[in-house]
Amino acid sequence: MIFGEIKQPLHTLPMAFQQAIHFIHSNDMAVLENGRHEIDGDRIFANVMSFETQDAANKQGEVHQQYIDFQYLISGEERIDVSLNLTDCIPTTDYDSDNDFTLVETMPNTSSLLLKPGMFLAIFPQQPHKPGCVITAPMVIKKVVIKIHKDCLS
Repeated sequence: MIFGEIKQPLHTLPMAFQQAIHFIHSNDMAVLENGRHEIDGDRIFANVMSFETQDAANKQGEVHQQYIDFQYLISGEERIDVSLNLTDCIPTTDYDSDNDFTLVETMPNTSSLLLKPGMFLAIFPQQPHKPGCVITAPMVIKKVVIKIHKDCLS
């Protein structure tokens, strides 16, 4: 997991992360349409989305096997709960290989990170996380999740 601000010097990050950051800097994120945007085919692509944050108790966590989530907050604010303990997570769905996720009911030893515009969180495969959680009150947020295939770091 890597947590930071996009305005920090990030030249020491892996090239795939630098491609994600270049995409963010090269587009007007405020007006970019929701949906999928190609960066490098199925190896690196961006999903832009807008939705209302929810109470964490009403959400399930998610776990990926193939892709890193490079989550960048465009507007609003959100809490993302994370856990490094995949072993004790209780799955509620089978693995969806087409969309690369399993939903989990529990996330033991959870930590929370608060994201504001300009901040990013890179979540690696097998790291349970619950994005889109309320900080103080529900609000509509806009974010981009850049999916980076794990092989891009090899």
